[in-house]
Amino acid sequence: MARSRASLLPAAAAATLLGLLGQLTFLAPSTPSLGRRSHSSVVRNSGGDSVATGLVYPSPEEKVKTREADGITLFSTHAWKDDMRAILPATKKLDHAPVMIGVAADSGCGKSTFLRRVLGALGTDVKPGHTAIGDMLTVICLDDYHINDRAGRKATGQSALDARENDFALMGAQIEALKQGKAVYKPIYNHDTGFKDPPELIEPNKVFVVEGLHPIYDTKARSQLDMSLYIDIVNEVKFAWKVKRDVAERGWTEEQVQADIQKRLPDFAAYVDPQKADADVILRYEPSDQGLPYLKVKLIQKKGGPFPMITLKKELTLTGSKSGATLKQYDMDWMGSPATVVEMDGEIDMDNMEKQVEEIEANIVGLAGSPNELRDAMVKLKTSPGSQNGTGLLQAVIAMKIREVYDKLTGR
Repeated sequence: MARSRASLLPAAAAATLLGLLGQLTFLAPSTPSLGRRSHSSVVRNSGGDSVATGLVYPSPEEKVKTREADGITLFSTHAWKDDMRAILPATKKLDHAPVMIGVAADSGCGKSTFLRRVLGALGTDVKPGHTAIGDMLTVICLDDYHINDRAGRKATGQSALDARENDFALMGAQIEALKQGKAVYKPIYNHDTGFKDPPELIEPNKVFVVEGLHPIYDTKARSQLDMSLYIDIVNEVKFAWKVKRDVAERGWTEEQVQADIQKRLPDFAAYVDPQKADADVILRYEPSDQGLPYLKVKLIQKKGGPFPMITLKKELTLTGSKSGATLKQYDMDWMGSPATVVEMDGEIDMDNMEKQVEEIEANIVGLAGSPNELRDAMVKLKTSPGSQNGTGLLQAVIAMKIREVYDKLTGR
């Protein structure tokens, strides 16, 4: 099931990490996740209550209860009911094949706020639930394909990032089936209990956002994506964010955070980070040239790919905030692929946000939006994390580009 990956990212020094804790003022409270809502005792369209299976893959007990149906292995750790199939005919028919967008990132990387920007660009919304579903868009959280529950991973000694702890065969088959307009019984990983709940029925929809640790890792799943995004946060920024979040929100000690960071590094480097070589567009976070807490955010666009490229008419400098902001464009080689980068370093003046975003919008070529759409989208989510820097601006651009891809593929 797993593929071998060998690169290992260097760990940041503990003193650097912990020293950043007091500096980080650029993070707002986290936005509730669209794809990982709190669970009730029974999930909509699922097969039943949240109870532990008591099974671990691989084990003799698991093997006895695992079965095959339609050529797909249904591991018993997924809590299948006897009458369930992995793939089945849909009751909902579509006029066109669903548009599949993959978003790869580690936890705590701002995917929830980004998904809200996508909903805004598409002019739609989703209903709360384990799987966020609306009239137009469904968010598939790939944590659901963890093959073991929390207790099972403790027994195997493997992390959720490890490819061996993820059911890529089922993931690829079901993403392909959804792309073909079929329905699936998708597994559920319950983040509240740590259990694998009985699978839930997912019908076709116009757009699927497939988000999590590994949407681009598996060849079959990746081949079903119409566009893929990798959110790439360099160690210095990521580690500082994690220290800030886990100490403040989870009550961890700094030593616990440091130990968790170091424990995750090898698996992240082996199984998650290599996906950025295959992504169509990369949103990369680095420390500003002025240092943290300011950020340099890069939109790395592969040439000739499915992401509709933007460029800048000229380099732009904005003043008014403490750091100011600069926007520039250049070409580079991105892991063997030619790419065009649009980069924003620093922060805009939030007291003059509308005017400054208007100036930025007028300087972008290829945005393909209505007049002042970027400005209006930014103002609407002004209080969301990252709205003062390239995080919000470039997320909003990507959201508009996802709509452009949807319109192109569906003829809307």
